[in-house]
Amino acid sequence: MGESRRVAGGQWAWGVAGIVAAGIAAALGIAMSQLLGGFFFTTALVTAAPLLMRGAPKAFARTCLLIGTGLIAWSVIGVLIGMFFFLPAAVLLLAAAFVDPGNRPGLRFAVASPLAVLGAFALIAFPSFFPSDHESEANEPPPYFSAKLDGDSRYTRQELSEHKERLRQFGATDVEVGQFAEGFRIEVGMPKTFPEEGGREALKEEISRLPGVSEVRFCTFHTCDD
Repeated sequence: MGESRRVAGGQWAWGVAGIVAAGIAAALGIAMSQLLGGFFFTTALVTAAPLLMRGAPKAFARTCLLIGTGLIAWSVIGVLIGMFFFLPAAVLLLAAAFVDPGNRPGLRFAVASPLAVLGAFALIAFPSFFPSDHESEANEPPPYFSAKLDGDSRYTRQELSEHKERLRQFGATDVEVGQFAEGFRIEVGMPKTFPEEGGREALKEEISRLPGVSEVRFCTFHTCDD
């Protein structure tokens, strides 16, 4: 029997549920930290790809498998910046790939594709195990400071604006306040290099002087220091 011309209703519903879950995850991430909003928005945008494949069932199933596997890897790699919010979407998309017995990705594709996705993400997560060059380092997003605020600390809009202007004088590129699992944090973007020696330390010192700040951590795309 030939392949159906459209994705079955039940399988389509699972896929749409995964895409909706990714949208909710992106909204939560952007609400917590506009500084990292681009990562959440781009991830949700990629997750919506199966919507274009209602008329191609096999491509739909395979795309759900690829994106679901990629989201799991991305959730682990980006756990420090909140990408674990996408785990429910990953599970739903993986379910969508296999829920219809008559329209599954195929054994060889089901084995080979996740391995390829995980290998690609391994290049990102563990660059020290693979050959690298200056170009790959240049493509990494700039670092930032993440500062913990005391539980009773709340900035008014005017106070936050004043703090932003002050920190920009020390090289900050962006300043956002967000709520995370452990409480409120202020995140301060910075250039990859400062024009003057000691500029990063001066910015960190200025952040530590803000009202309510109890801890300042230097963070890159991969990790934050202790």
